[in-house]
Amino acid sequence: MSTADRPRYAPNAVSEEEFVNTVSDMAREVWDFHNRWGFGSGHFEDTSPAEIISRRKAILAEEVRELAEAVDENDTDGIVNEAADVLFVAIGHIEALGTQGLDGVRYVTNKNARKTEQTHAIRQDTGKLLPKEGKPHKWE
Repeated sequence: MSTADRPRYAPNAVSEEEFVNTVSDMAREVWDFHNRWGFGSGHFEDTSPAEIISRRKAILAEEVRELAEAVDENDTDGIVNEAADVLFVAIGHIEALGTQGLDGVRYVTNKNARKTEQTHAIRQDTGKLLPKEGKPHKWE
């Protein structure tokens, strides 16, 4: 692996405020979009999480496919826009799951906030942050 391919520390290139506000604006629009079209969490009351995501997974798969195509074509604008489309749909999954989706967001947020240099390390060949102990198969 070349030096350029190795993950390295660098401070974020955008401010925390701009990042949080922009993603928050998207989340607000997802909520409004679902409410406006009637296919958000209210539409899925009394539906299991598996059934909700089963009904929505093709939407996310399409956006991920479009992102992969943009990457394959080295289409910078396409990559940027399709990555945002993936996020929009993923946030839509969370809203469709209702309070269970929000509980999942809180769980994953807290889980990631607890990761430290003492408990986790970056796998150099993939750039993925992995636990130092407990999941040896992920290091193979």
